[in-house]
Amino acid sequence: MLRFIAKRYAKIRYQFAQLTEAASNDLNAGLALRQAAEKRTLAAQLTKEADEMDARIKKFSAMEEQGYWLCEAGHENDGPEPKSAGEVKVCFECVKNGVKQDGPDDPKRLMKFIKRDQMTGQEKYESDKERGEAEDVAKQKRDQAKAEEEAAAQSEKTAAYFRGLAENNRRVAEKVRRL
Repeated sequence: MLRFIAKRYAKIRYQFAQLTEAASNDLNAGLALRQAAEKRTLAAQLTKEADEMDARIKKFSAMEEQGYWLCEAGHENDGPEPKSAGEVKVCFECVKNGVKQDGPDDPKRLMKFIKRDQMTGQEKYESDKERGEAEDVAKQKRDQAKAEEEAAAQSEKTAAYFRGLAENNRRVAEKVRRL
């Protein structure tokens, strides 16, 4: 009688261990899938940011060639080229945001016309340097997005592996039950 009980107990304990291991593997698979989804979301966000940076670089290059107005606060405005060398334009964004004006011709609210062919060599160098840095940042974001996509693919492979282990544990538990 004691042997019979011991055999049943060992069988149930082994089945329980296999089913517990299967449940743990299912949890690990779920975690890996969640991480894969997070990595894909991050990759999509990084790609979007890189695309926005590329679009901004192209837009800025075109604006530089055509000419644009720029204030000290960084507000940009399209507009016609000045008719005379001393012509200035008031920055309506600064006025709207309430930038304090120290005097009637305060440079804080005035805009300067910028055009590539009117730039000095130093200004062209700095503009090209900033554009190059922005292109490098966009490339880094694309590389990081690619790495995140690869990590997501690895996480999905890991999830498939754990699902396979869980299925195997359940099969073993079922075979033991049939003994």
